[in-house]
Amino acid sequence: MNDPKIEKMVCKVSLLLSDNTCLEGEVFLSLYDLTHSGPQNLGDLLNSGEQFIPLKTEKGIVLLNMRHIVQAKIASEREADDIMKTGSSYTIWVKTEIGGLIEGDIFICLHDGRFGRVKDYVNQPLTFFRLFQPEYVVYLNQRFILSIHDQIAP
Repeated sequence: MNDPKIEKMVCKVSLLLSDNTCLEGEVFLSLYDLTHSGPQNLGDLLNSGEQFIPLKTEKGIVLLNMRHIVQAKIASEREADDIMKTGSSYTIWVKTEIGGLIEGDIFICLHDGRFGRVKDYVNQPLTFFRLFQPEYVVYLNQRFILSIHDQIAP
């Protein structure tokens, strides 16, 4: 019996794990997403609720436990779109257990149409939230965040 294959696209990512390991490789993203029009993005994959995701590396495919991904980086040109940058813009500095201080921009437009506060944004029921940097979109696992500064750099 031949099982039909689901077409996926591959995207290069850089991951930082909880044991301080950095991995470079490719993730597999769906050509369609149920939550929005267009293809799945890295944020959709990270917040999908899956326990393990495959990463294609030079040594082969490894299944990664999502609970141990501290941060995931993907090129802005691949990930960012205009809808992601809707709302109020804030520059924040995030201090993580592993990886140190990370600076980036967030855009807040909550599902009910309100333009909220940084507190509202980071308290959404997401495991990973995104920061925009000039060349990357960085997804941070909230489990590894120690503090967030939205007024001045610490």
